[in-house]
Amino acid sequence: MHNRPIPSLPRPALGDLSARANLSAARRRVLEVVEASNDAMTAVQVAGALNLHHNTVREHLDALVDAGFVTVSTKPTGKRGRPALRYASTAPDPQQMVDAYLLLLDAIADILGEGEDAHATAMEIGRRWAELTPGTIAEPTADSEEVDRVTALIPYLAVMGFAPEISGDTVVLRSCPLVTRNHTPRDLVCTMHEGFLQSVVGPDPAAYARLKFLPNGPDGCQISPTESTRKEQELEVVHADVA
Repeated sequence: MHNRPIPSLPRPALGDLSARANLSAARRRVLEVVEASNDAMTAVQVAGALNLHHNTVREHLDALVDAGFVTVSTKPTGKRGRPALRYASTAPDPQQMVDAYLLLLDAIADILGEGEDAHATAMEIGRRWAELTPGTIAEPTADSEEVDRVTALIPYLAVMGFAPEISGDTVVLRSCPLVTRNHTPRDLVCTMHEGFLQSVVGPDPAAYARLKFLPNGPDGCQISPTESTRKEQELEVVHADVA
């Protein structure tokens, strides 16, 4: 009986991005110059682009090679002497990496199409996403805790990169991980996020119905209690005062 070889997976690209964040400012600038070039560069070329001494740049390049961000090779020139070392980037560019996966989401949205069925499927994808995410499904809470339901979304929104801020009883999303210089998310992708948040709020459909999700508002996307919920809360306050 032959043992099957254990598959060897590539190293996680996220690890490269994390390591990139720990680079010094000078080393990151050297890496950015190499990444921006379509061709492998010599240390002298990189030094010229940064107006630095080539020995200083070569130290940074050697460190980037050791860290796996850059490869080094030689290219015969036909001249005498040792050929110059040439450096090329192997590290994932964060912008290009994000844009590539945003296009994948666009492809999914295109396959879903338009109309009520597409909207329902996008919501279901978002709910399933939440089910697969550890610790996201909320326990049932009292119907009167609508503002608490909104604020309960804060930790998930923060981790997902939305930079949530509380303004009164509304959560304003100041940033979006799906917006880049080259890309704006499709409406159905926002619907997937809405389905995710629906599951976070809890299993009671009526609970989520009392929350209003407003994508692409003037101050950013917003999540807040519906007007009917606000009126119910105001009546409760009035009744309490009268009592």
